[in-house]
Amino acid sequence: MRAIRGVVPVIDLLVFLVISALVIAGAVGVVMAERIFHAVLALALSLLGVAALFITLGAEFLAAIQVLVYAGGVVVLFLFATMLTRSDLQLRRPKGDELAPVGAVVFAIIALFYVASSGFVSLGERGSVAGSVENVGKLIFDLGTYAVPFELVGLLLLAAMVGAIFLAKKEEAR
Repeated sequence: MRAIRGVVPVIDLLVFLVISALVIAGAVGVVMAERIFHAVLALALSLLGVAALFITLGAEFLAAIQVLVYAGGVVVLFLFATMLTRSDLQLRRPKGDELAPVGAVVFAIIALFYVASSGFVSLGERGSVAGSVENVGKLIFDLGTYAVPFELVGLLLLAAMVGAIFLAKKEEAR
């Protein structure tokens, strides 16, 4: 079966535009939501959309880290903090000034001028991506580049953890 010339870039562009619209909608939802709980859910949508953009770029490792650390860790922390500190999940933000639509219009105009002046940049062929699992593994475990700093960071984190446990035990003894 012969591939239709020019269809794949159009599909890639459509997928990118849909995912980008979700990311932007989530970011606007974070800023404009009246309830804090809804803002956290919009943040989760935005962060998951960024992970989807990483997947479309072929950076699976970065997408997995995005989901695990940000969407899985930070958002869950925000949700627990919101639910445990406030018994009223209907907590509303205080009303601010009504200049948000004006700011959005000014931002859109500046963004349009920026895009129009810089033009569209082609990402080219998808070959070896810097954020792929294979390349990150090669960088970390290659003895010539980052193996020693990687091990030193591991030792530093271990020392910090032992120090925190020591300080916590010392406070319990008092």
